[in-house]
Amino acid sequence: MGKIDEFEQNLIKQGMTDDDFIEYGKLLKRVRGNFLKRQHCYTTAIQFPRKYAEQAVKLIQYGLENFEDDWFSTYTSYLYMGHIYEGISNYQKAYASYLLAKEALGAENPEYVAELSKNLLWMKLHIDSFKYSVELEEYLSCYEEETDVFSKAFVNTEFMVAVANIVISVYHGNITEARQFHKKAKEICKPNYLGKLYQILLKHNYRESLNTTPEAIAFVRQLKL
Repeated sequence: MGKIDEFEQNLIKQGMTDDDFIEYGKLLKRVRGNFLKRQHCYTTAIQFPRKYAEQAVKLIQYGLENFEDDWFSTYTSYLYMGHIYEGISNYQKAYASYLLAKEALGAENPEYVAELSKNLLWMKLHIDSFKYSVELEEYLSCYEEETDVFSKAFVNTEFMVAVANIVISVYHGNITEARQFHKKAKEICKPNYLGKLYQILLKHNYRESLNTTPEAIAFVRQLKL
């Protein structure tokens, strides 16, 4: 393990002070190219425990501000920033970060935009208290139209899409459809739910389970249709 790797492992364990930024900057000078410098920042930051979330965001911002690079590292930096904020339930800042990630993509990377739409719709639902918005419907449409069947089949994705469809169906007065999506969402919430990929993942000694927010669970459980 090199000196920068050891330093990063200590940051992950102990958090980051202002003095650490000075030392880290010295170590990053030995890293070739701004892409790799930024990569060090966001891949280290995403490993910080939740209690160091604000420090993690500051580290990603440090990479963005000090090492100019192209769209991919900019997109990934803001994507990871969104994940960090989402992890501490700061949905407004997570949404803002995902919007910046989308802005970094421009119009030339549709496959990334589709996947990012899932993050955007989920945060939009949370900051709007699971109420309808035009943006929500646009995000869902983009995701469903541009994403392959396999990616849609993961348990967490199934749940997100079902919840989004409940909200949209209710808004448009499609109550029968909303009930079907509600039934699906409640089924996914059950501890013994086996997703569509169960048999495939089992071959790789992996079993997925629902990992969602308390707000989403409360919405599904309390909804009366």
